[in-house]
Amino acid sequence: MKFIKLESRGGNYLVVAENVAWLRTAENGQTSVGIIGGQPLLVVGTVEEVAEKILTASSSEEQPVAAPPPAPAPVPEHAPEPAPAPAPEPVREVEIEKAVEKPPAERPRPIAVKTGMTLSERLAAGGPPRVKAGSQRFMGGLE
Repeated sequence: MKFIKLESRGGNYLVVAENVAWLRTAENGQTSVGIIGGQPLLVVGTVEEVAEKILTASSSEEQPVAAPPPAPAPVPEHAPEPAPAPAPEPVREVEIEKAVEKPPAERPRPIAVKTGMTLSERLAAGGPPRVKAGSQRFMGGLE
């Protein structure tokens, strides 16, 4: 990753050379540099000068050199024989007590049903209309 310094009238920019996406000259002669994932930067100089800076920075970047393969691990000439496994310890048999049987739980009772009017019954029963007597919508309907 190589950084390049781009001059601007308001200050200097330090930009990664690999992140430069495009160069453009506007009608008024300003050169702008497009950055991947960023906003265009107004820089001083022509497109050719800025391009030369970017190309020299990216070409002078050292190519990564392949690392030498790791040395193989040394193999021991004579591996020691593993020690014999110890004899298993005797295990005592433990008697497991049977679980005490519990009486079955009581059956759940149904929920008490409330008696009364349902919503549909209340709507059907209706009541006095809740409309102002002077409403134009119902003029003559209450007479």
